Amino acid sequence: MLNIVKRISRIMAMLAVYVICAYGYLTAKGFVFDGHTMILSNPAEAKERPFSEKVTGEVGLSAERTRALGVENAPLTIFAYSSMSCAHCRDFHKFTLPKLKRDFIDQGKVRFIFIHFPIEVIAMRAAKLSYCLPNEKFYDFIDELYEKKDWLYSKNEQKLYNHAKEFGITDADIEACNADKKLTSDILLVKQNAIDNFNILGTPSFIIEGKDGKEMILGTKNYDDFKAYLEKRLAGEQ
Repeated sequence: MLNIVKRISRIMAMLAVYVICAYGYLTAKGFVFDGHTMILSNPAEAKERPFSEKVTGEVGLSAERTRALGVENAPLTIFAYSSMSCAHCRDFHKFTLPKLKRDFIDQGKVRFIFIHFPIEVIAMRAAKLSYCLPNEKFYDFIDELYEKKDWLYSKNEQKLYNHAKEFGITDADIEACNADKKLTSDILLVKQNAIDNFNILGTPSFIIEGKDGKEMILGTKNYDDFKAYLEKRLAGEQ
């Protein structure tokens, strides 16, 4: 009887490990738990839709929360809605953004603005910390977190805090940052604004604004297609 109990306990333990690993893998691939099942964090990717579509409405990001790459008077501005826990956002930031920076941002053609759209509690923690750092360290911190994923799968938030400390933040700063209700409200208001104005429900999502208005791109895209799209928009801006 004892052997049977031990065998059942071993099987249950293995099942628990499997469930945890499966959840971690799906989360890393951009899925979230909606209370009943795992769904893709950006359902727009699961159905056919045009590469971009016209949208109206304001982004609603305050100057206080704006962290930009590129010149302010660039013909186009990309507002990139991203979650720090989203694998597709990480891929965009690591592999596509450097090419955009080389070909468009550094050339004065595009201004890039990262907007936090947290889809998990840990992503909100990371978002708040990024704003509590000096402005000039914002993108370096984002780079760090997308490069090193240990904090994302940790049982507690200490690894996330350790990464923040590498950029000069103290324990007292972290405590104050976590307690900053206005900062939490600012992030959630911008997220809700994106949902209400543009029907953005997942990440990554992009609003590209120029003199001819705003267009939205949902989900990850091949860089060559993204480049061709921007070149066409820029030609229309002249």
